[in-house]
Amino acid sequence: MVDDWQVVVVGAGTMGAGIAQVYALNGFRTSLVDLDAESLSRAEKAIANSTALLVKEQLATADDAEQAKRLITFETTDRLDQILPAADLVVESVFEDPAVKKDTFAKLNQYCSKDCILCSNTSASNIFEIAEVAHPERMLITHWFNPPFIMDLVEIVCGPETSEQTLETVVALHERMGKTPAVIRQYVPGFIVNRLATALMREAGYMVSQGWTTPQDIDNAIKATSGVRYAFEGPMALYDIVGWDLIQRVALDLHHSLYSNAEGGNPLGAELVAKGHLGLKSGKGAFDYSGVDPTDYMNERSSKIVKMARAIRKMKES
Repeated sequence: MVDDWQVVVVGAGTMGAGIAQVYALNGFRTSLVDLDAESLSRAEKAIANSTALLVKEQLATADDAEQAKRLITFETTDRLDQILPAADLVVESVFEDPAVKKDTFAKLNQYCSKDCILCSNTSASNIFEIAEVAHPERMLITHWFNPPFIMDLVEIVCGPETSEQTLETVVALHERMGKTPAVIRQYVPGFIVNRLATALMREAGYMVSQGWTTPQDIDNAIKATSGVRYAFEGPMALYDIVGWDLIQRVALDLHHSLYSNAEGGNPLGAELVAKGHLGLKSGKGAFDYSGVDPTDYMNERSSKIVKMARAIRKMKES
């Protein structure tokens, strides 16, 4: 029974801690593992703080919080040989370095049972080329979004040998936890979300770099149209409403004028990086963050995501 599964998350960074938290909140015995005891201590505090936020925002109950605290344990990697043999599902969430991921999966392959499902929370790496495991039919990518305890989407990416049974099991597992799985049948760079976002931002950056518009006007345009609709209607459904005959006519006129320099990346991004304007972390990016406390900014952002998530869930229930 899936409900009796033992889950192990390897890597106690922001994403790993949040993913472990979600599993524990949903009743799974969960071990969060990291090389560094200090990282585990930070993760434990972060999980306690974010769980308290969920309770405050009525997205979890006090009983849920107590259950999560009881079900999650924090372990160092020197105990992997003792922890992994009992695992039913492992989520690798280590640093995005091929060598680190390869080494991690070598350990998973060594200590996990042949039936244990192996997942990688990577946003970029082709784990199917990096990792070597026996029984690759039980391996896939589960790409979560930050913060994992609020964001519902999990992109599930199949490898060339991922079995249908593994895919179906993992999809059902995430649906059981209230997540929205989006399946990609083979590895493609960027998966769905980052691939589409990169295409959008390449054109947005081009428009700004040409002086046609401003970053603020770009954001205003998106927030006041797609931002309102995307909670309940994706681009495919929207185009069904508009009519594909009209869409195709517009596309034939428009596509040739889109920015398509495959070697140049995002022109605005190149300009900002050259100036050292990296965004919130440097105090300036497309916008000016002078005098802004990054922690306060991120907390306010999380609060907005919570409010939107609550409104969307109420809309789905109505």
